[in-house]
Amino acid sequence: MNLSMRSKFFSLIALLAVAGAHAEDVDLEKVVGSLIAAEKAYAKLAAEKGFREASISVFADDAVIFAPSAVNGKKFWREAKENPAITWRPAFASISRSGELGYTTGPWESSKGRDAQKPEESGHFVTIWQKNKDNLWKVALDVGLSQPHAEAPETEIRTYFPNSPNPRPESGNANLEKTQHSFAESLKDGEADAITDNASDDIRIYRNGQLPAVGKAAAEKMLTEEDAKTTRTPGGAGTSDPLDLAYEYGEFSSEQNHATQHGIYLCIWRLESDGTWKIALDLQKSAPTEKRRVDAE
Repeated sequence: MNLSMRSKFFSLIALLAVAGAHAEDVDLEKVVGSLIAAEKAYAKLAAEKGFREASISVFADDAVIFAPSAVNGKKFWREAKENPAITWRPAFASISRSGELGYTTGPWESSKGRDAQKPEESGHFVTIWQKNKDNLWKVALDVGLSQPHAEAPETEIRTYFPNSPNPRPESGNANLEKTQHSFAESLKDGEADAITDNASDDIRIYRNGQLPAVGKAAAEKMLTEEDAKTTRTPGGAGTSDPLDLAYEYGEFSSEQNHATQHGIYLCIWRLESDGTWKIALDLQKSAPTEKRRVDAE
């Protein structure tokens, strides 16, 4: 998706945002609870029926996974012969003000079989969920990457949901497009400064082989050590309606210590109460693709 395509995409979103700006208030605490329940039900179904069948059941028809590039998730699992043994649980969940778009993230483990005593690999996943016309949560995008097993894993499920009205529903798309374009350009000069300058206070950073960095200070420490200059090429995007939560995914190329890395990325943007767009979550997964909750999951 080049800049022109992105402009057309968000022009359409502008119309949708205005149309939905006066949506009825929803009980966001209750809705985020239903999102967590949907993730837990997905994991439970995978334990009972297998990951392949569970994914086919909960994926939207146009759901995206990465194998290693972006592909249709439902089609992928319908054609897949493997049925990996994966366990996972949500550790964090967040939703839009409308309560129809949200995401979950947490740790996963994989093994060769269900009877294995110890997991072979571990990591973290990010799943973007959207409600369908029947008001049911369906997976819109699923991605994960391999990381070390945390010695003290999170046991509490943390949540974030907006507690203030959408500050700028009519201009949200224009502001987002401008912010994303500026961010993409600044990544080329330095990934650390670009991300931390646009980060929410509770940003989550996911990179290959490292435990997630949560919060600005942890994010800055992780990214400064890498000192990468990054170019990203968007491949797709999605937003809430009204527009206050958005995600973009695609491919990246980074120059770091005179070496080049390629892979896929996912960036989740959140409209703050002051009307600015901030990055809530940023994931980069370098090639060659490692096993995780989609392609090893």
